[in-house]
Order: sequence, then structure tokens, then C-alpha cells
Amino acid sequence: MHRHALIRAALEALSLTGAPFWLPKAADASGFVVTLHHVRPDRGVAFDPNGLLSITPDFLDRFLGHFIKRGWRFVPVEEIVPDSRRAPDPRRIAVTLDDGYRNNAEHALPVFRKHGVPFTIYVCPGFSDRTAELWWEALERIIAGAESFAPPGDGVSTRVPTRTPAEKLAMFNAWRTWLITDVDETRQRVTIRALAGAQGLDLARLAAELVMDWRELRTIAADPLCSIGAHTMTHASLARLPADAALREIKESVDRIAAEIGTRPRSIAFPYGGLRAAGLREAKLAEQAGLAASFTTRPGYMPSNGWSHGLPRVSVNGFFQHARFYDVLLTSGLWRLRNQVMKMR
Repeated sequence: MHRHALIRAALEALSLTGAPFWLPKAADASGFVVTLHHVRPDRGVAFDPNGLLSITPDFLDRFLGHFIKRGWRFVPVEEIVPDSRRAPDPRRIAVTLDDGYRNNAEHALPVFRKHGVPFTIYVCPGFSDRTAELWWEALERIIAGAESFAPPGDGVSTRVPTRTPAEKLAMFNAWRTWLITDVDETRQRVTIRALAGAQGLDLARLAAELVMDWRELRTIAADPLCSIGAHTMTHASLARLPADAALREIKESVDRIAAEIGTRPRSIAFPYGGLRAAGLREAKLAEQAGLAASFTTRPGYMPSNGWSHGLPRVSVNGFFQHARFYDVLLTSGLWRLRNQVMKMR
């Protein structure tokens, strides 16, 4: 069974058994930070390898309304960062969106305004400058238009069929794994440029199609509900870079955003956000860069006290667009139990 199908089945089971009510709450829980990417209408395509990064405006509306109705409080991300001066409040949610997609303004902003919910957009200046590659978006476009494709790897030249959605997905996953685990950041970028060039895909035009430019970002940043954070300069996997280069990615992104928006970001969301992309070193680099907080994509609840870097976020995932799943995922006892199991291992 596909990994996401297994997770969905587990969430269904936990929801049906009323897990949010019987799982013991974590005593140190002080709410959750959730992360989104695309907010746009369902595209209705069979091949959608990045579908987990996309939710519909209707689901966002239902998600916000669901938790507001149940007494949760949506707060700016700065308010949920661990602070010993504030009393813990486990029923708080902060909403973040990564990458600065244009649909955040077109489709998400009206929903946030409807509910009066604050949000933070983590901006990668390279995307808004049209100088960095949204390689996962490019790879989707490239494989979607190919009847056959060569698998990744040195010396591989034999093409295999990529006619069906299943064949395309298998090829996308093979390339995605290779690009984020088997090659360094430089080769990743060189490779995606070569693939795009061979297929006639303009990477700068793709960024212009999908991501807000600086004028659009200044407009949304002026909304009282919106704050802007950093997301590195080029969407780099920081753990794969030398420390000086990783620190430069952080500092340059903060400086560029401050110059364009007029407000200096106070926090950063690490691209990818897993342990292979951002660990303790990267958390310390964010602190060294003068940022008040940094966030991963490793799930969990917000601790009430402690260090404000390398913090967890729960993904609002396009494959799980039912509010009942988030009743489970935003239960501190679930992550308390998971942490206990991990320690036993």
C-alpha cells in the first residue's frame, strides 16, 4: 500500500476511535504550527506528484471554521514561539505557507480575511527574483509531457515508458529521490536546468507563473493579517551545504526580504525541513543570524518552554483534506506517544 494510503487509514482509525479525547495530553504543549504550500482549486489531473503540497480554498475554509468552532485560537506565529513569560495555551494554531505561491494571495487571502486568521508566508527571494529553480514543479511539467524518460543516475541512457499516470509517478519519484539525496545542491541545479533545457521549459518563466513577485509580496505584506518570513535565498537544503554557505543562504534571504518589503523577517522556515535538510547545526545558524525562531517540517506540538529554533510544524496535506484528520494530527497526545516510542527505539 502507498505510504499516504497507510497514513490515511491510520488517521481514519484514530478518528473513529475518538483518539483526540482519550490520548493523554502533553503537559508541555502550547499549540501547533501548521504549514501549507499551494491553495488553489482542484486541478483534476491524473498525474499530480506534488499533490500533497496543494489544498483547495474550500478545504482551507472548512479547516479554519472547524477549529474556530471548537474553541481553538489562531494566532501569529510569533505568539506561539516558546516563551517562558507566557502561560501555556494548548489550543492555539499558527498558520504558515511556504514558497510564496501566487495562489496564496488569489485564493488563500480571502479565506484568511473571512475568518480573521493571521498567517505567515515564508519567502524564497530567488523565486521572486526568478533566479532560483522550483525543481519539483519543473520535474512535474517535464515528466507530464514525456512519453518516455531515462531514469536518473550516471551513465543511464535507456528510456522507459512514461505514458500512464502510474509510470509517470514512478519516474518522478525516482528522480525526486535522486535529486534530494544522491547528488549535492550544485549538481541538483545543473541537472534540472539541463532537463528543462532539453524539454524547452523556461525555469524563470515557470517561477513567474507560480510565485509572487516583489510588488505582489509588498501588497500582501501590507495586509494586517500577514507577516513575511525567510525561506533561504535559493531554497537550499542547508544541511547539504558547508556552514558558511548555509549561513549566507539565511542572512542573504533576510536582507533581501527586508530591502524589498521594508520589514525584517523574524523567523525562517527551513526548505524541506526534515533531519537530512535541517538539524541542530542549522537551528544554531538561524539563531546566529539573529532570527527569533526557526521551523522544520518535522511534525509535533509546540513546547511551552525551551529553545525557539528547529521547531515542529504539522503539514496540512493535500492527500488528507478532511478536518477530522486534523483533529487527530493536532492532538498533542499523539506526538507525545510518538516521542516516547522513538525514545524506546
